[in-house]
Amino acid sequence: MNKWTYSENAQKMANDELEQLGIFQLPDKSLFHYTSREVFWLIMESETLLARHIMFSNDCEENMIGTNKIAQAMKSVGIQPKETDALPFMVCFCKQGDLLSQWRGYAKEGVSLEFDFSKGLYGFKDGFSSYYCYTVMNNKEENKYLSKDLMSDDEIFVGAIVSPYSVIYIGNTGRSNQKLKGRMQKIMTAPEDSRQQYAVGMIPYIKNNKFYEEKEYRLIFDMKQLVPETQQHLLHQKYVYLDVDGIKKPNIRVKFGNQLQAEEETIKVYYANEDWTRLLEKLKQDLKSERIDITLVKDEIKYPMDKNEIVISNGKFQEKVCVKLRLMMWQQTPPIRDFKIWCDGHLPIRRVIVGPSKDAELMKCSIEEYVKTKYWMRDIEVDISVIPLRT
Repeated sequence: MNKWTYSENAQKMANDELEQLGIFQLPDKSLFHYTSREVFWLIMESETLLARHIMFSNDCEENMIGTNKIAQAMKSVGIQPKETDALPFMVCFCKQGDLLSQWRGYAKEGVSLEFDFSKGLYGFKDGFSSYYCYTVMNNKEENKYLSKDLMSDDEIFVGAIVSPYSVIYIGNTGRSNQKLKGRMQKIMTAPEDSRQQYAVGMIPYIKNNKFYEEKEYRLIFDMKQLVPETQQHLLHQKYVYLDVDGIKKPNIRVKFGNQLQAEEETIKVYYANEDWTRLLEKLKQDLKSERIDITLVKDEIKYPMDKNEIVISNGKFQEKVCVKLRLMMWQQTPPIRDFKIWCDGHLPIRRVIVGPSKDAELMKCSIEEYVKTKYWMRDIEVDISVIPLRT
């Protein structure tokens, strides 16, 4: 039995409150994560993203700027700033997947990954879980350090139901300060015991407006908030240290999917194409002989899916359902080839773009072969940047 070390309901309530306040902007379409080839393969092989400690960001002044600007804005609305010992880790995303400045700054000869966040908790509140992000807290060998209420034979996960929120770009003008003050005034309408936390929580989202072209979004994990103080000493054992130009930069692994649903017996199959109803009904009947139950869900208004998409919920028999459905599609007369099957509980990657490089075509072929090795990856598209390589 996996357990959350931070109340799931508390997180949902906090997320709802943040959305009602309108402090942050949620993504309205796919976002892109730029990274090196080395880290790309780590992501694909481990099925995890790597969230880097904000102190080791590419912009070394970022956290300091955010701290100072938020402190000023808090004072302007009558909130007395307090020292914080936050421990934020972040994953950064961009609204464009083939941007020259991003290739130069973050992924030279690397790749960008397209993530679809549109079908997370905010779109599929009754089942989909793209916004369940978590990091492994401990393993069996470390259970002796845990308090009794967290004891388990399995791994304990730190759950964090979060969304990528837009970065707040700040300059040195009075207009920028007024914009930040306006957001702080919105925080003043929240319950008094939440204001300090929400204000300080904005710090990792502050960035110099010289980087506005990136139109960045961030997933933020504050491990001081998520992990009980009695287990803080375990965190360093779980860091992934990446060597970047001789500096070991700490990261935490971030996975997607509600692990509490991983053993669900009944699988839900979401779709939008009326023409596929008969085929899916046959799939349902065929699986009964294998004692696998599936529920078909079609609601174009509630679930804004493309006609060629099918999403399979997380659960015990997800792989069997996915493999059988794919085979049935191919066996139709004529074969159905224009379809995408996505599996909840896995990284919501929809496309990989190979950055400008001499061997871009070879890298593309390599990725296309690799995505065939895992059932949930097979429909990921692989493209090459249209930006010419400068030699």
